[in-house]
Amino acid sequence: MESIDIFIGEHVLRISSASSAVMSLFSRTFPTVIRCGSFDFEPAIAVHLDEGYGSPFVDYNVGKQQTDTGTVRYARTDYIIETDEDCKQVAIKFHDELALKHAFMHLYSLYIVRSGWGLLIHSSCVTDNCGGHMFTGRSGAGKSTAAALSESESRGIIADEATILRIRPDEVTVFHSPFRSEIQTAAPLEPGQWRLSSIHLLHQAEQHRRMPIARSEGLIRLMDKVFFWNPSTDDTKAIIGLLRQTVHLVPLYDLYFRKDPYFWELISS
Repeated sequence: MESIDIFIGEHVLRISSASSAVMSLFSRTFPTVIRCGSFDFEPAIAVHLDEGYGSPFVDYNVGKQQTDTGTVRYARTDYIIETDEDCKQVAIKFHDELALKHAFMHLYSLYIVRSGWGLLIHSSCVTDNCGGHMFTGRSGAGKSTAAALSESESRGIIADEATILRIRPDEVTVFHSPFRSEIQTAAPLEPGQWRLSSIHLLHQAEQHRRMPIARSEGLIRLMDKVFFWNPSTDDTKAIIGLLRQTVHLVPLYDLYFRKDPYFWELISS
């Protein structure tokens, strides 16, 4: 049996498998994940991995089933997650690298919503001296493009696909995210958090322009940007509550941009 301890957000996850090949695949799938090193942390989540399940990805539909032993099983064609209600003891079986990545995003999103800690948002996120700035929008709006254009000596990319939000009553903070799409190595490989200073819904355009969004409208427009699979009524209420806190604390904007970094003049002004 092999195991490693990793940080995601403020949480320690203990990853284990009977297969060294599976552990190597995990490292390749999440190359920017932060390892705990020699520190003695008690894990928040213990995850056992096993490969050889199912068939390749078909769609995002996930079935949910309560088992006779009191656990909950989430199944897609290419992965299955079996967990206790608190998502603390978890077994994942997966088909391939894509399935492993999506299963981990599924698990972490479940855990942080159920614990009231925060949300996983389909977005990129860039940090500067003033905090974090999140970029989201419909598919193809330019989340990864905006992140790539933003990188400089004074700005760093901490997410290009899924931003981790820690939501408190008085502040929203963001963390380095191992859930990457294209930009795998840009983030610092050490723990850290940044205050979320702004949220931008992206639109590609001929001219740079930024328009404020009302809180009520922002909440509605962010709902479908939350990574969450097959929510119950309680899960939906929890997500809405966390989004309501977020839009109350963080200003939202429509950002119209072309493919050059000068849109930052609107953000930094």
